[in-house]
Amino acid sequence: MPGWLTRIGERSQRVDTLASGFAAHRPAYLVLDQRRAPERCAALVGQPGWHDYLTLFAGTPLAPLLEASPWLIELRMGSQAWQAATALCQEQRIGWAFQPAQDARLDGLSDHLRQLFVLDDPHGGQSLVNVQDPTAWTAMLAAGSATAYAQLIGPLGKVVTPTPLPHWQAWQPAEATGDAEALSLSHELEQALKESPRAWWLSRATDTPLQALPPEWLVRLGRLAEGGISSWRGRQRLLPLIRHADDATWHNAQPILLDTSLTEAQKISELERHS
Repeated sequence: MPGWLTRIGERSQRVDTLASGFAAHRPAYLVLDQRRAPERCAALVGQPGWHDYLTLFAGTPLAPLLEASPWLIELRMGSQAWQAATALCQEQRIGWAFQPAQDARLDGLSDHLRQLFVLDDPHGGQSLVNVQDPTAWTAMLAAGSATAYAQLIGPLGKVVTPTPLPHWQAWQPAEATGDAEALSLSHELEQALKESPRAWWLSRATDTPLQALPPEWLVRLGRLAEGGISSWRGRQRLLPLIRHADDATWHNAQPILLDTSLTEAQKISELERHS
């Protein structure tokens, strides 16, 4: 199994509700990808329990993308605004929540998050990371070293993320140990970010928690993608092949996947016929 999937279970625990991961008497914070549901997110502003918010790209090199900027929101636990924002995270998986161990300022929390959107990558350049996306954020928390994990959590305290299934994951608070290093994308983290959308799809399609996915399923789904089969409908049709086919079947599938004269639909039909 890819190491980052294993570490989800090591660094977090399942909780049935978002609120169960937090102290009820203190405010909580959400990082929300408002561009994916602009009307519903705009409707949050001013609802009972809404305290304040910041646009996270403001004052950064990403400021030209301000209209697409994720929001950092401060809310009162259990309020109307909290319930609406929680539904957005769970139903559409467009955000995640956290609660610092001590009272914190919105500006200070935003400064920590803003440094995570653009990271040096292992190819000598820089990459944009969609920190607001629970899929990417889960991969970041799970794939990094213990030091990197502590730096990512930083002042956020208790972090709770949605999952592909109805439950949530509450991540362990972490304190930085040793000398802090500049956060960057390692090869492992870059690979985890690439694999994470496939892992989330497999988890949802098979009703299997991320950390319990058999490693060969993710490898096989990756082979389909490399062979040009990436549509939701195509993957769904080939799910029995992903889950149950033996090594010989997959060996025989390689010429079909590598045949550039076949369309995606033709490859799917051939794979179904030979499986």
